[in-house]
Amino acid sequence: MTAIKGDAAMQQFMSLYPEARVQLECLHPHKVVEAVLTGEVDIGIMSYPPAERALRVVPLREEPMALVCHPNHRLARQRVVMPAELAGEAFVAFDPGLTIRKAIDRALRQHNVRVNIVMEFDNIETIKQAIIIAAGISILPRHTVEKEASIKTLAAVHVAIPDLVRPVGIVYRRQKPLTPTAERFVQTLHEASDVPRPPAGERPRVTAPA
Repeated sequence: MTAIKGDAAMQQFMSLYPEARVQLECLHPHKVVEAVLTGEVDIGIMSYPPAERALRVVPLREEPMALVCHPNHRLARQRVVMPAELAGEAFVAFDPGLTIRKAIDRALRQHNVRVNIVMEFDNIETIKQAIIIAAGISILPRHTVEKEASIKTLAAVHVAIPDLVRPVGIVYRRQKPLTPTAERFVQTLHEASDVPRPPAGERPRVTAPA
């Protein structure tokens, strides 16, 4: 089985099913969709899964977002940051073509907030590195900065935009049934997630190992 963009659940899956052969790849979001549609991979795990007729999307979780800044930034010690406090701040953003960038831009616009975009990148790790050198602030999924926040190389502060979350889902081809191994992997992902299972008919059948 080939899966794209797996997470810590991979280790749990391999410990439960050591006989399974799983290959993980990390790709740009549009490449994930392309790989699934062409049959290059069995399943994709991605944020903001698209509504494609040829894809079945299984909701996995919704990830809270946080303001991320250098520990010496003026907002770093606040418990909650109001959207208006971000106005005019140097901002390290995602590339304009990414769905997460559009979601953040829309949320800021709804609160009449304009930030000063100083850099744009297509991945979270590079954005974090820019914030570590105090190039600006950003809004990122909170769990992606837990390690840096714990060692105080970054600060993650709750931002008062409650509906700003990053949805994550599993995608696979409608016309290509999942293999038993892939189904078990999907089950493991759900068990590792904090959100309820999707309604019947919206998730693949799970087959117990032989």
